[in-house]
Amino acid sequence: MVYENLNIIIPCKNEADNLHYIIPKLLTYCNDITVVDGNSEDNTKDICAKYNVNYIKDNNLGKGAAQRIGANASKKKYIIFFDGDCSHDDKDIPLLYSSISEQKLDMVICSRKTGGSEDLISTTTYAGFIRATGSDLLALLLNKLFKTKISDVLYSLKAFKTEKFLELNTKENHFGIEIDIILKSIRKNFNYIEIPSREKKRIYGVSKLNTIMGLYFIWQIIKFKFITKL
Repeated sequence: MVYENLNIIIPCKNEADNLHYIIPKLLTYCNDITVVDGNSEDNTKDICAKYNVNYIKDNNLGKGAAQRIGANASKKKYIIFFDGDCSHDDKDIPLLYSSISEQKLDMVICSRKTGGSEDLISTTTYAGFIRATGSDLLALLLNKLFKTKISDVLYSLKAFKTEKFLELNTKENHFGIEIDIILKSIRKNFNYIEIPSREKKRIYGVSKLNTIMGLYFIWQIIKFKFITKL
């Protein structure tokens, strides 16, 4: 089923091979797809032209900035942010869409903690263990400070009413955008739910998120609680 009032936004950089795989799948749900490209050095633009999807070159500031560029350009009532590395499961789109469009919600977030992961929730490697543990600790810290019950604060698969995402006035440009979204949604009393989602392994390329970013995420949460004012 194609959802006419939905725009799927894909922030990406150098993910042409993954886009070639995932865009045909996304087109079965939505005919308004926007790729926000972080000045890729591959053939991302050609892939977008091949599948006749919207292509926007971003300001090269990072993922958070790319999300804002895509949302500001959207003409649809609802948006879904979908990563270009193929780690998100396109089969989650119907539930994301039905939840955001049929319930009185401002935002729907997804959780690998409840849905499982072929990448993050893994003890097969040291890096996988560190990332999984770090993600749990961030959720614990945020929940303690803000009295919430969110199991995954870093997963980027989300659905919004477009106007509500813009209302957040996010400022983070890089991977801290996910925590920025959640913190500002809490403070603005957004109506949201968390649904399970299974994270896949990326098909091509390597992750752009460094483990050391966890320290910044901790500071981001603490600063928002005790210093930042909306």
